Amino acid sequence: MDDAALVQSIVEGQVEHFRLVVLRYERPLFRFFARFGFAAEAREDLAQETFLRAFRALPSFDAARGSLAAWIFTIARNLAASERGRTRHLREVAPSDGAQDARSEGDGPVELHERAEAVARIRRALEGLPDALHSTFVLAEISDLSLKEVAAIEGCALGTVKSRVHRAREQLRAALGATEKST
Repeated sequence: MDDAALVQSIVEGQVEHFRLVVLRYERPLFRFFARFGFAAEAREDLAQETFLRAFRALPSFDAARGSLAAWIFTIARNLAASERGRTRHLREVAPSDGAQDARSEGDGPVELHERAEAVARIRRALEGLPDALHSTFVLAEISDLSLKEVAAIEGCALGTVKSRVHRAREQLRAALGATEKST
């Protein structure tokens, strides 16, 4: 069932279909919140709040204005920005945050440590981006959304999204290059 039909069925009273929305967007939302630097518990809370707000506002969803994914990620982005600004308590990288996913059989303690250090450097570089660049970059490069959808979520022009992604890449390259030179 496509998103538009799914939303229509939920609005018409088949609220149990919202479970399909959760199943479809749960993992992408967790990855999205992880890239914002939130700990596992905070990711779960933010995803739950995103789905709760989406469910309550579902009758106002208009497929003609954009995709369900863009609409849900707009809610998620606003929550993440609010929470990030409110707490600034970001998590430390744990091996399960990506370093473990790329593990191969021959990896020993040295390789695992190097991979964890690389993940930590990338996380710090991402956290160092200004909020607008960080949000746009995470949505465009990590959340599998089109640039047009990112523009709708960010409330800006497509050209602005392209510019922000480009500037974010440049700043990340500079930050990661500086980190490598200092080690």
